[in-house]
Amino acid sequence: MEWFNKNDIKIHHLLRDPFSNNIKGYVLPHAGTKYSGGILSHTLRFFPINYFTTIVIIYYPANSSENVIISETEKYYHEYYVIMKTLDYVCKNYWNYGNKNFVGINLLKNVDSAHLTNLDNCLLIVSADYSHFLPMQEAIKLENCAAHALMHNYFPSHLKCIDVIDNVKSFKLMYDYLPKDYNLQWIGRTRSPNLRGVGYLSFLIKKPQKPENFRLPHGMFVTAYDINMVQRECLGEWFTKSYSYTKTIEQNLISKVLSLAKTTSRLTGGNHTNISVSHYTITYLYRSSRQKFIRGYHGIKSDAFYLPDVMLENTYDNGMWIQKYDSFWKQGKVFNIKYTLNNLKSKAKLYTKKTLKQKTFNKYNPYYMLYYSDVVHNKI
Repeated sequence: MEWFNKNDIKIHHLLRDPFSNNIKGYVLPHAGTKYSGGILSHTLRFFPINYFTTIVIIYYPANSSENVIISETEKYYHEYYVIMKTLDYVCKNYWNYGNKNFVGINLLKNVDSAHLTNLDNCLLIVSADYSHFLPMQEAIKLENCAAHALMHNYFPSHLKCIDVIDNVKSFKLMYDYLPKDYNLQWIGRTRSPNLRGVGYLSFLIKKPQKPENFRLPHGMFVTAYDINMVQRECLGEWFTKSYSYTKTIEQNLISKVLSLAKTTSRLTGGNHTNISVSHYTITYLYRSSRQKFIRGYHGIKSDAFYLPDVMLENTYDNGMWIQKYDSFWKQGKVFNIKYTLNNLKSKAKLYTKKTLKQKTFNKYNPYYMLYYSDVVHNKI
């Protein structure tokens, strides 16, 4: 089996994420690039500044011995090899950062944590895949739950969805050494094409904005979760020149969302109010100058609004929305926005009970506005 092929890595447009100074690493899948090349390319288009000399890869091998044999003296576990070869290729050929040192931390062996105790000059990678050989509908539901558990550093024994993470020990080690205020931001999602395939998710590892450099958002949403990582309420605020963000508005919105999550639980239809609300995420939204929608990166507003996470939970690579009877993952290199715009129109009618007039968002794209985001995850 060919685990790495450079032709599978195709980054057409590098993006200097507005918070690229804050990118400290990635969570990346480790399947052969025939299957993971698309999501690796998508994720690594968001590149960090060149502050690092070493790339540290945390991985948990599925095999007891190396299964990528280059020569008698050069052998690797694929969980390390795919990520190492991909980052080496991207650093040299896309980011133009040249050679970097690579350090693998194999959790089946005695962990040498020396490189984790000082991450100032390191780019940190967690190598992980997700559900294996489950029916797609079951896999998607479990992975959605697991993604939010990962972002909240939340791995209780009762939460069975975390069993689809391959392997959760890698994340526990990561969180042991990451500063407490660092956050994971979900950025990519795809799946192998089999009837019972493998799920691939990706995340950015980001340090927070410094309070003195905090950018005033154009909007913000707060999402509340219970101890089962079920979303219970999500509400937002939009800001204008005459109504701008303040910390007081943020605190009031948090209090409102948590109160409603505990009492009315709109997102569960009023069910499960006896289950404790335990976590919440703040998503800060910033208007994007880009006209092309990027799934996982952009929130989108037209008649109504969807957060980036909603798009990862509910859409295929090609832009179609996942239907409850679908059994195969629909691949596709181009995201067709029309399905999302139709759903936004239906969502708006559901809540307003009337037909909306067409809004004009800007002269370049009158149909929708895109927002990039920054996230902060919190435990109550």
